[in-house]
Amino acid sequence: MEVNGIMKFAEVQVGVPYPEKQITITEEEVKAYLAAVEDDTTLYAEERFVPPAYAAVYTRWEALTGETLEDGTVHAKQGFRYLKPVHWGETLTLRGQVKEKMEKRGLKFVVQQVEAFNKDGELAVVSEITIILPA
Repeated sequence: MEVNGIMKFAEVQVGVPYPEKQITITEEEVKAYLAAVEDDTTLYAEERFVPPAYAAVYTRWEALTGETLEDGTVHAKQGFRYLKPVHWGETLTLRGQVKEKMEKRGLKFVVQQVEAFNKDGELAVVSEITIILPA
């Protein structure tokens, strides 16, 4: 499967896994995120927990696949399931695939899923996003 380039609806393959990617969540990135969202919850620093909403950063489809989304793409819906805590400095393995694609009323929908696994191979976070590609 070619990775990189612009996601085109006609070329989207449902159920085909993208190559795995490993990412390390650094302390600096987490601190910058907390500052940007003005979150001073002490638990994050004391326990070195990655804030749950930060999953929107490290599970981004573009970061996993290298694909870019065409201008006019609409972020329609996103949800997360949190199964294990993620800590600062942790390296995660990301796996992703397109779960579904459909056309409704002339709109082109794509449902993408990214799973993040911890160093022990345990599923930590699942992200699912629905986008609408330009006509």
